[in-house]
Amino acid sequence: MFFAAPGALAADRDSCCSDLEERIADLEVTTARKGNRKVSLSISGYVAQELTWWDDGAEQNVYAHGLGPTQATHVKFVGQAQIAPGWTAGYTLRIQNLDDNPFGRNATTGQAINQLFDYFSQGLNVQMSFWYLRNDRLGEISVGRQANASKSAAMFTDQSGTQIIDNYTFLAGFPQFIIRSGGDLLPASMTWGQLAFCYSQNLPIGGDCDGLVMNAVRYDSPAFAGFSVSASWGEDDDWEVAARYAGEMNGFKVRLGVGYSENLDKNASAPAVLQHKHSDYFQVGGYVEHLATGLFAHAAYGKEGNNDEPLTSGYTAPDSRHWYTKFGVRRKWTRLGTTIVYGDYAEYDDQLGPAALALGATSGKLTRYGAGIAQEIDAAAMTVYVKAQHYDADVAGAPELADLKGLDLISVGGLINF
Repeated sequence: MFFAAPGALAADRDSCCSDLEERIADLEVTTARKGNRKVSLSISGYVAQELTWWDDGAEQNVYAHGLGPTQATHVKFVGQAQIAPGWTAGYTLRIQNLDDNPFGRNATTGQAINQLFDYFSQGLNVQMSFWYLRNDRLGEISVGRQANASKSAAMFTDQSGTQIIDNYTFLAGFPQFIIRSGGDLLPASMTWGQLAFCYSQNLPIGGDCDGLVMNAVRYDSPAFAGFSVSASWGEDDDWEVAARYAGEMNGFKVRLGVGYSENLDKNASAPAVLQHKHSDYFQVGGYVEHLATGLFAHAAYGKEGNNDEPLTSGYTAPDSRHWYTKFGVRRKWTRLGTTIVYGDYAEYDDQLGPAALALGATSGKLTRYGAGIAQEIDAAAMTVYVKAQHYDADVAGAPELADLKGLDLISVGGLINF
């Protein structure tokens, strides 16, 4: 029989326990505590903030702000439990920080971030809260406050690493900035968002017109050879269908998305501006990247039809379209991580909002172009960037809007994931 020395046993025990304690400590800092042993819980999200210098043709200033709704600083809780082989159930809860929201506007007071106000807060917002049931072969059904089936079908094809910080919506822009006419901030109702207005949401969102988050029932199919389909219904009433593709072909990364929606809810997202809403929205987008060189191109197109529905003011909601393209290169030139250099261009045609129509506008075109550099920092799961944008507008039918000045913006920002 072999007897170990007491000191050896103590050393082995100390080594074992030390290793165990290190692993327990690691688990405590990398996992979240959960309420029961059946449902797992993961926490993720990011914090994003920008510093923007702007010049509206007569005034210059610098504002610190967030990235607006959808792309804002947020925390996401995801729970999941296995019911049986191939079957899982779970939930998602996503809470946004809409402090310093450049997109928001108080419907009663009209206050927003513009040349007159440098701060606007909508506090914390529960953006999503839904449960789901998933089968590996049949797909997933989800119920609750969530993104509908075609939300961002075109925009989310952008895999350049700059989709959050620069895309064809005005979520991270300043749609409430007043367009200077003849050097004056009059009429104050004529903002940049009035030339990028989506009646599907009653908002100056530019692109992704029916990108709604609402109480809905949604179905998502499993992916077959990279293809998947989705359908949803949200109250009261929003019908959506979409198809997506993700894969690689001959050394190219490819993402495609197409969606169609019909929205009859005149109170969706913001105070009603239509007497009876009947808005339909078609969108299509894609992304192609040459993996060997990192060269990429992204494009998105959207068209909104409003079926000649009258506004509460008596004007008629116009049909409109918009398109966007982004091109550049993704390369790992430094040890920090991938560097993305890009340029982009967007055009918004006849997206005339209620204020523009009230001023007599019969047609309009807003153009936006710019460029940026983003640096991914792998060790910190972070992206830092600088981007420049320029807005121009032409409006017909409104004498007050004959001499519109452009808007220049240069932003420096950062985004860190957790």
